[in-house]
Parts: sequence; C-alpha cells; structure tokens
Amino acid sequence: MSRNRREQFTTQIFHRCRQNSVALLFFSLFTLHSSYFATAQDSARSLTAAPLTEAKVVERVTVALDRSIKYLADKQQPDGSWHTNQAVNGLSLLAFMGRGHVPGRGPYADKLEAGKKFILRKQTDAGIFASPTPSHGPMYEHALATLAMVEMYGADPDPALEEKLRKAVELILKAQSPSGGWRYAATPGDQDLSVTVMQIVALRAANNAEIPVPQAAIDKAIAYVKSCSVPTGGFGYQGNGGMSPQVSAAGVISLQLLGKYDDPSIPKTLEYLNKIPVQWNASGPNYFYYFHYYAIQAQYQAGGKSWNEWHPRVRELLLSKQNSDGSWDVPPGTAENEGVVGPNKVYWTAMASLILEIYMHFLPAYQR
Repeated sequence: MSRNRREQFTTQIFHRCRQNSVALLFFSLFTLHSSYFATAQDSARSLTAAPLTEAKVVERVTVALDRSIKYLADKQQPDGSWHTNQAVNGLSLLAFMGRGHVPGRGPYADKLEAGKKFILRKQTDAGIFASPTPSHGPMYEHALATLAMVEMYGADPDPALEEKLRKAVELILKAQSPSGGWRYAATPGDQDLSVTVMQIVALRAANNAEIPVPQAAIDKAIAYVKSCSVPTGGFGYQGNGGMSPQVSAAGVISLQLLGKYDDPSIPKTLEYLNKIPVQWNASGPNYFYYFHYYAIQAQYQAGGKSWNEWHPRVRELLLSKQNSDGSWDVPPGTAENEGVVGPNKVYWTAMASLILEIYMHFLPAYQR
C-alpha cells in the first residue's frame, strides 16, 4: 500500500469499509492491517521489517501448518465442536482460516461449516457465546468465538450469522467497564488487560466487517490500556501492577490495534519482551502460547530490528517441537495444561498454528 493511500485510510477513522475483496473482509485474530481504529499516527509507524519471502522458510512453515490443520480436522467432534469451551472452538476455526481455508469451498468446507453451526447453536438469549459453566465467566470464550464468527461472516455474509453476530458485539459493548476495560463477567464492573485485549480484537474485526463500534467505546479502551503501562516498560494485569510477559505483549498489541503505534510505552515494552528467553521450559512465560500469540504480532507490527531478531527464534522453536501427527504439546511446567485448556492437544495446536500463520499472508493482519 502506498504512503498516500495509507494516509487516506488513516483520516477515515471508523468509516465503513467498502472493499469487495474477501481477503480484506477476512480479518483474523489480530486484524491490524486496516485503519478503522487507527489515528493519524499510523503513517509514521515502522515499516522497516524485511518481507517474509524466503521460499525455504515459507515452505517449511506451510508443511508444518498443513499437518496441524489435518490434526485439528481429525479431532473435530460429530457435532462440530472440538471442546465444550467456545474459546477453543473459536481458535480452531481461526487456525483453519489463517491457513487460507474459507467457508463454502476447499477440503475443509464442511469442517468450517460444522464448527460455525456449533458455536451459533450455543449462543444464549443474551447473546453470549460460551460454555454452560465457564470457569472464570464467559468473556474470554465470548470474545474468541465472536472473532471466529466475524471471520466466517467476512468470508460468507450469511444473514442468519449476521443477526447473531450483531447481538454478540452488542454484548461486548454493554460489558465495557466505566474505566474502559473488560473483566470475566458479561456486565460492566472492574477490568483486566488479559480479558480486555480479546474484546478489543473482536470489536476491531467486527467494525471492519461493517458492524460499527462507537468511537466512545474505543476512546475508553485506549485510556484503560494506557493506564496499565508501567513507566519502565511493560504492562500490568490491572492498572500498572502485576506486570508479566503475557499481559505486556497484550498491552502492545492493544495499542497498535487501536492506532497508537507511536505510543512511548511500546519501544520500552518491546525492549523488556526481547529479554525474555524463547525456550521450551518453565523458565519462560508461564502462559507460553498466550504470550507468543500476542508477542509475535506486536513484533511484526513494530517491524525493524526487534522483529527481525524475534521471529526466527519463535519459528524454529515451534517447528522443532511439532509432533509427528501434526500436533503440539505444552512446555513442561507451564500453566496451559490439559486441566486448563482441555484434551487432545487442540488448544496448543490451534495456538501454535496461529503463531506460525503470520508467514502465510492470507490475512490482512499479516500484511503491511
């Protein structure tokens, strides 16, 4: 995209997109490419990272992803689910779409359709996409399931899906706290950055699919994320306390997604993140997949030296740890074990796939 064209986009905050391309409606978990939540600062953000065009790298990643997608396809249940947890179901669908598989065609069309129908069937009258008894409240599940449904709608604008999707987005907006964040419950109260980032991504994608989000909600979200910034670098879980690698990565991607690419907290936080070892053991982030899921996107959007030094380490670690059946395990001693995320390695495999899918360029999130 030319600089002039990018600057035209950035002056049209929250105006409806009229793109005809399925790819531009097909927004993924990070939907960072277009300018719905952007500000005039967008044109100044770093564009210095080298494009991911090395043929051998892309080939290796493609082979690994095709194996992981087959694993996920084989683990889908007859009712269309992978798990009772709708977050896991949403992530699984997103992994398929991040590899370029879309509803209505291709070898996994039936899998996508079945997964979509399961999530829609389980929506409550209040609009919540969640399992019957979510352990921490529904908003983690709801945000990721909403995001998956946005992607399905962007690729195949089914009126029945749209009705349910609008209801889901309305619930997110109603659940925003007075301070601008979100928490586990589907009602406004307190907030934390871990839940908030997921709602921001879902709202960003929804607005890109022409389901508008009020500017007031975005302004409040910006204020809350900035309030979590730690002056020396990093972000806190609630306010600027409880800093950790995973919520620090979430803070950076939230600001980038909201158009604040030049916020002074970003370079300081990236410096902090770059000191965290990329390794397969408990010495790294306790929530390994959650961390890398956000960190690689934050690094890519930042570009430059930080990105170029970060992504090869993550890529090589994940490629080296893929199982022969296409799945991934969890690093020993870390928190995302089967007791938390469920059996069959589905969560781990979907998350590892989404991290590696940055190389695929099927999604606007993975473009500049």
